[in-house]
Amino acid sequence: MSKATLPALEQITDILVDTCKVSRELIAPNALLADLELDSLALIELGLEVERQFGFDVPTEDVSTSIGTLADLYAAVTAAFETA
Repeated sequence: MSKATLPALEQITDILVDTCKVSRELIAPNALLADLELDSLALIELGLEVERQFGFDVPTEDVSTSIGTLADLYAAVTAAFETA
């Protein structure tokens, strides 16, 4: 796996659109993930895609327990990057 890089918020948005099939118009930093209809499987797919594209793991338990908004999701990805 290549050296880990921190994805930008736009890259996370692209993953949500491409992998999780979320409409780009619904995505905003304060958007609730529940409103984006992201179930536990979608969150796992999101974490796996972040790992594949950027080279670090986002623990599923972090994503599924402490995430309410897209901004929270980005904070969790940032925290996972910092501990990678």
